[in-house]
Amino acid sequence: MKVSESRKTAYDPLTERKVEEICNDCFASESERIAEIGKKFVHYFADNASSDGVLFKTIKEITGDINIPHQSLSKVLKVLEDKKVIYRRNGIIGLWKN
Repeated sequence: MKVSESRKTAYDPLTERKVEEICNDCFASESERIAEIGKKFVHYFADNASSDGVLFKTIKEITGDINIPHQSLSKVLKVLEDKKVIYRRNGIIGLWKN
């Protein structure tokens, strides 16, 4: 499900430039494969998150949608969580707004 453009205008936490900055900062020390999967996930998050910067999807749904292994997505999420880019709570993935 795509988030409509009108919903994204209220709060657009992930511009294209911001996505690239996140990927470069967070995945610079990771393997090329994890960096590539991380970039796919961040783009997916930007396209599918609510206007509040929250994604209501399970890991299983995300891995099916972007065709990546569960273990690789878990690693990407852990890196993003450690870098304080996202948080995970009871079935949601949210973007820290700082």
